[in-house]
Amino acid sequence: VLFRSQCRVIEVSFSQGTRKDFYRNPSLQAFEKGDLITVEGVGGFDVGEVSLTGEIVRLQLKKRGVKEDNPEMKKVLRLSTDRDIESLKQNKAREAEAVIRSRAIAKQLRLDMKISQVEIQADGRKATFFYIADGRVDFRELIKVYASEFKVKDRKSTRLNSSHVSESRMPSS
Repeated sequence: VLFRSQCRVIEVSFSQGTRKDFYRNPSLQAFEKGDLITVEGVGGFDVGEVSLTGEIVRLQLKKRGVKEDNPEMKKVLRLSTDRDIESLKQNKAREAEAVIRSRAIAKQLRLDMKISQVEIQADGRKATFFYIADGRVDFRELIKVYASEFKVKDRKSTRLNSSHVSESRMPSS
């Protein structure tokens, strides 16, 4: 009988499942689907919901071409505390206003794009602006204005791909 070691990776979903990612569970803490857990974020932490554990995660890793022992994979920190969850709620409450403001700014700059969503990391240090555009968008001026408006320290990166995403870091409140 072959013994397979327990999977050390958990799939975590964010924003009601709009985004999912894999996180290392180095201490093999026992989590169940639906648990709120705190994970490493960009320069801080984020809070997500456990969506998959165990062997099914191995299948998803293989399907997506991700190695279980990938050293770049961020870690699960803990079961979320009341403080983590309160921080998440405060920053999620800022997202609707951020969408409205970012749309107004893009329109002022006459950019041919539509901001569809803004997702703020649980600790408030990073914001991701999701947008839809028919063509390429020149972000240089937009990033400067967003940095000022949303108190962004520095931009992490701007990626153009099929989902059209721009990410920026925000200081904690």
